[in-house]
Amino acid sequence: MALVKATMMAELAGKFAASNAPDPMKPGKDIAKAFKNYLLMGMNAGGFPASNVVDAGAGMGIGAVFAQQLPVGAAIGSQIATQLTTMALTFLSGQQIGPPVAAPSHMPGLIKLFSGPQPTPMNFAKELAGILDTWTKTWVVSGLIPGAPPVPFSGPLS
Repeated sequence: MALVKATMMAELAGKFAASNAPDPMKPGKDIAKAFKNYLLMGMNAGGFPASNVVDAGAGMGIGAVFAQQLPVGAAIGSQIATQLTTMALTFLSGQQIGPPVAAPSHMPGLIKLFSGPQPTPMNFAKELAGILDTWTKTWVVSGLIPGAPPVPFSGPLS
């Protein structure tokens, strides 16, 4: 399979269009779940599919950021970026030998997204999906293909 930004955008748009839930944790859980579903469609440079991503902690962490109702968008964006970076480190794929190398290049985009006027739910989903898609495709995943001798691989997700 492949990483398809449109599927994450559609999932997020569906969640935020109907988002009037009294539970402040729900938007965080929705963002983490949509990102997890997107990541599980990925494949590492060795051609092995994604096998797991832990989203529960990030969902609760992002929800806690929303529950704080911080007045400054930069703080919201940077805290959400931190939660997503932690989630990125739980990404696993076949024959992978360690966590992905994921620089926090998504932080400026998230700070900008949360610092400006709030877009419509569809535009918010589109911008968020774009930021996460661009960031994910910069990750480097390394692993070994079994054999004698094993064949190393390293590269971005696709």
